[in-house]
Amino acid sequence: MPMLRFHRLSLTDLTQRYNQGQIRFERQDLTHLSLKDVRFPFLELVECNLQGVNLSRAFLPGAVFDQTRLHRANLNRINLIGADLVRVDCSAASLHHAMLSGACLTGANFSEANLMEASLSGCDLRGANLKRANLRGATLCHANLQGADLRRADLTGTDLTGANLLGTLMPDSTYIDYRQELLVAGSD
Repeated sequence: MPMLRFHRLSLTDLTQRYNQGQIRFERQDLTHLSLKDVRFPFLELVECNLQGVNLSRAFLPGAVFDQTRLHRANLNRINLIGADLVRVDCSAASLHHAMLSGACLTGANFSEANLMEASLSGCDLRGANLKRANLRGATLCHANLQGADLRRADLTGTDLTGANLLGTLMPDSTYIDYRQELLVAGSD
């Protein structure tokens, strides 16, 4: 399998190209850039590397981050309402007070991420990896967490009202099956 080639993109180039109407960027290297406070609604980043990027307070509603790496990124107070983050790697990222309501986060990796007080209402988190994630005070009302992995996650003060937890691995390694019974993982 050939290795993906990434092209380094500066904030100036990204801004210029976006302002000229380009919204889709593929296989770009934006590692460790400061994109703090940027306003790029509906931006599409496909198979990009944003490891360690600073996107705090960025305004990106409706954005698409497909198979993009955001490991250890600063996404505090970011607006990703209605965004599509399918199979995104947000492991060890900071999303404190992030606004992700209505976002599609299927198969996303949020292991060891800080999602404290994040708004995740109505999100599709099917199959998401939330192992050891900090979800203290987060809002997950009406979120779909089917098949998500929440083992050892901190759910202190988390609002799960109306959330779909069928097949979800809970912080204590139990899961809820289709009969609505709490079972120990690995039991019949």
